[in-house]
Amino acid sequence: MSVTFIQRKLIGIIGLVLWGIVLNLFFIPKHREPESSVHEEALRHPSYVRTRRGSDWASETEPISSPLEYAHLIINYHKTGHELAYSLQELVLSNFPDMQRENGARPRQHPSSAEGCTHIELPPGKIVVQEAPHFFCDTNNLAEMLLANRGRFHREEEQRIPKRGIKILHLVRDPFSMAISNYNYHSQDPTPEGWVRDKTRDVCEKKVFFGETLAELLLPTLVSPGVDFDKPPIVTKEGFDMLYDKCNHLFRAQPGFEDESYYFHLRHLDPSHAIKLSTLQQLVNGGDIFLMANNIIKLNQIRTIQSRVNELNQGGNTMKSKYDKIQILTMSLSDFTHYPRRSTLKYLNFVYGNSLSRESKGRIATQYENSFIKRAETGDLHITHGNDNEEMLRNTLLNDMIGKYLNNIASVVSETLVAEMSEKDYLSQVALAVGGQ
Repeated sequence: MSVTFIQRKLIGIIGLVLWGIVLNLFFIPKHREPESSVHEEALRHPSYVRTRRGSDWASETEPISSPLEYAHLIINYHKTGHELAYSLQELVLSNFPDMQRENGARPRQHPSSAEGCTHIELPPGKIVVQEAPHFFCDTNNLAEMLLANRGRFHREEEQRIPKRGIKILHLVRDPFSMAISNYNYHSQDPTPEGWVRDKTRDVCEKKVFFGETLAELLLPTLVSPGVDFDKPPIVTKEGFDMLYDKCNHLFRAQPGFEDESYYFHLRHLDPSHAIKLSTLQQLVNGGDIFLMANNIIKLNQIRTIQSRVNELNQGGNTMKSKYDKIQILTMSLSDFTHYPRRSTLKYLNFVYGNSLSRESKGRIATQYENSFIKRAETGDLHITHGNDNEEMLRNTLLNDMIGKYLNNIASVVSETLVAEMSEKDYLSQVALAVGGQ
């Protein structure tokens, strides 16, 4: 190596050092904060909140949005948390006075064969409890219905409030537990619901909505439950026909039962037959177990579209999607019965974000837990209690053809809840940190 080469390298290095000194003296602010400090301050600033994109919690920041800018919907089914849904609605209303209650549509009602989805009024600043909605329309029309803003006017400013989106709490349950709870609830003496004593009521009847049976409305989704139609059917037309036939072989089919009520059957049939009849009614007549599966799939389809749009955007696209405005939190009733404080806190984080302090949300969740424990201890009929017959009833269903369809639905429920846990990891960490449960 020559001396001349070494000299050239030294001169180059000295030149770079001198240029750096000049930049530092004349062009770079002397008290510039490191980028990380600026970012951390932005996250601490009260006008910013960490936001979620698809299945990940993004690192960017956005202005805080008030719960009043969203519509809030709580979906439940018979024995997935009817009373819980209204308790959570009241919890939100009592701690956010500007929020208002909106009545849901009649449960299990189908508007028309053309629309296919239960019409629910969902203006911003309202919280709606909806039992057993029919989500039979296509995903695009469902999204349009959820995001429609027929609006309300602010009490003071008389201005139409813009609708930033909708937040949906979907209360679900393991279908076996749902069926057993349904049987134990309706067969109580005295029974909490009078309709079960109606001798004119046929609990195996094929319900018809504008010329279509419940089975015909459910089958397009349940036959092809995957977004890409790659999953086995939950139930087929032949399966529905077999369930109807089985129901009719149990209801008013035995001597002495011909003109009796559903309640009489629940009380006087052998429990191994009574649990089957009760579950068949909930599957094909009331339909709530199949409706729950249908609606989980429909809402999952919306989430899948959200994820795909986000993946495209990460690749450099800038697609805008209405589906981003639909936020869905799926929770199991067992979450609230086993971990009332932590589960309530998770829902409060979903509704309020950081527009309500962590301390306030913790206090509200503790109050709910205390109230729940008190109601459970006093024997509230609407709170699920374990029974000695549960194992026998579950085994009866498992060993019957009914168990096949309940298992298929159980897979949909559990897959969704597992996915929810991973997607909502940030919320779970907050709940654990605050709740200590």
